[in-house]
Amino acid sequence: MSLNRAAALLALTLLGGGCANFSAIAPGTPAAQLESRFGQPAAVWKNADGSEQWEYPLGPFGVQTFMITMADGAVKEVRQVLSDEYAFKVRPGMSKEDILRMLGRPYEVVAFNRRNEEDWAWRYRDEAVRTMILHVVFDRATGEVKTSFRIDETETDHGR
Repeated sequence: MSLNRAAALLALTLLGGGCANFSAIAPGTPAAQLESRFGQPAAVWKNADGSEQWEYPLGPFGVQTFMITMADGAVKEVRQVLSDEYAFKVRPGMSKEDILRMLGRPYEVVAFNRRNEEDWAWRYRDEAVRTMILHVVFDRATGEVKTSFRIDETETDHGR
């Protein structure tokens, strides 16, 4: 095993230990308590019903991102969104904002100028605990999803 791969696996293991903390957040937890424990969210979106969605990604190469719905100053719902469930919800025509609100920020963005495309990628673990990479390809002219696909990172030669 290469040194880089070993370091990545160690980092993922350490991150995995902190994941249970987010899973244990109970509905009703005050916003101030959440922020004191986990810091400021990476992004906050206002919802039409007055609630907010807070994004907490776990590291640039992490395999989990938690979206926390806040209503009336307290936690309403906690969802881990880097999963097959959410990957399969990506559809052509969705906007970049739709994708950001659903999956959080990607770990990698690559522009393909000749094709006028932009590829966003997220790492996650599927139900078989394989590390997958979800790619969402946008048309740069419209900012809309053209296609999406998943790759099993464990079967590639260039795994991060």
